[in-house]
Amino acid sequence: MAVVTISREPGAWGEELAARVAGYLGFSLIDKKSLAQIWDEINPDEAALCVVNESGARESGVSVAQNGDCAGLSGDLIAQLAEEQDLVVIGRGAQGLFHDRPGTLHVRVVAPRRFRIRQAQILEGLSAREAGRRIRSIEELRARHLRSIYGISAADPNLYDLTLRMDRLSVEQALKLIVTAVDEMGLRQVPRGKIVSGLVPESFEKRGRGRFANAAEIEFARFLEFYHIPYDYEPRTFPLEYDGNGKVTEAFTPDFYLREQDLYIELTTMKQSLVTRKNRKVRKLRRLYPDVRILIFYQRDFYSLMAKYGLLAGRKQPDPERISR
Repeated sequence: MAVVTISREPGAWGEELAARVAGYLGFSLIDKKSLAQIWDEINPDEAALCVVNESGARESGVSVAQNGDCAGLSGDLIAQLAEEQDLVVIGRGAQGLFHDRPGTLHVRVVAPRRFRIRQAQILEGLSAREAGRRIRSIEELRARHLRSIYGISAADPNLYDLTLRMDRLSVEQALKLIVTAVDEMGLRQVPRGKIVSGLVPESFEKRGRGRFANAAEIEFARFLEFYHIPYDYEPRTFPLEYDGNGKVTEAFTPDFYLREQDLYIELTTMKQSLVTRKNRKVRKLRRLYPDVRILIFYQRDFYSLMAKYGLLAGRKQPDPERISR
């Protein structure tokens, strides 16, 4: 498994280079657009809201400081993807997320400001002054994002294995240098899981002694029963992976099945940004069983639903951290 991160100065051909590297190596390209598409598979209702920009804000304009869950979600999702496939990550603070990790190559793409201004003029039809202002604005937003999320500066040379000046190199030449580095460093021979060892949070929620796993599941079942919504609890296990002998090595059992709606519900009381493994299983299930309808109810969704129907009034909300231990 391997991860190539590409940090770029605005106007230095970083996006084109990242796309070329991913295509040549057969790696998945991870950028803002692809993250939004992946998150849409997990939680369609909030796909646009929970992919963090490099400006440090969500698509809706809400700052990271106002919602810590979304701040960490982008990095958690990228780390989750690195468990499954080789990646080329453009921006997203990935040089901080994967700093000093085995199986990674960190590239910085730079060029003199005059060169970058000229590229912005050509590509966006801006005047030299407008292009300069736009580049400066993007630089400031990206710098703010890196400081707020990872406490690093993009200008720190110790973050990178390879720095490329695009006013002296063509995209093709830069591509060859990166591919050579990937091969010479033996990145693709790094065992699966080493890159994200200790980086991807577990989504385990300890099962209690009774029928349900935790207090939230008990409350959700009471809600369904109060409104006479027929359901089954953990009625079906879906195989997700098999070994060479056909033995199931990974499976997923959703918590609830609503019969009349033909809908599975997976309920988690953990924070949305900490359930990466559970999200990965849901995405696999949707790919392998496209006719199966499933939704994840996160901690926030659960409490919102309970509050909407007045089921939290006068009672203490369960501590999700305590429940999940």
